[in-house]
Amino acid sequence: MDRSSNLPIVIRRIAAADHDDLVSFYAGLSDESRRTRFLGASRGIGSTQSTWFCSPDHAHREGFVAVVGDGSGNERIVGHICVEPDGPCAAEVAVAVADECQGQGIGRRLVAAAVVWARSEGIRVLTATMLASNAPIQRLLTGLRLPCLTMPVGGGIVEIRIDLGVVRAAA
Repeated sequence: MDRSSNLPIVIRRIAAADHDDLVSFYAGLSDESRRTRFLGASRGIGSTQSTWFCSPDHAHREGFVAVVGDGSGNERIVGHICVEPDGPCAAEVAVAVADECQGQGIGRRLVAAAVVWARSEGIRVLTATMLASNAPIQRLLTGLRLPCLTMPVGGGIVEIRIDLGVVRAAA
């Protein structure tokens, strides 16, 4: 039984202090979970990529982590989503959840946090690129009750475009 299953999961913005824990999180994923997250074989992320993920500008790029605490102030990352610019008023999302925590709604909570942030920043479209065989993430994204379109990209890859239907008010 997973030791985090009885502890509360908190979704929060990623921080620079998460650098080493994020590297460990990705290294701890199964080969299959890393393959579906990075669209091919991967050992995880290195220091440079972790620094990038852990230092969003909070205006154009954002990231959230799902963490579980042990009650003594120690946290463990069990999920991560990054939101990266993908054109005018658009951003791409990518999400991963620890193998032992999959199917518990953590991915949905991470995506919900990303949607709230994106809307607050005037982003009208979220995109996600994934393996066509990755049915769980496709179900998660198409089940958001938002207009979306799934398009084949080629090579066993699909893209989902999610319409957030938001227009940012002039400042």
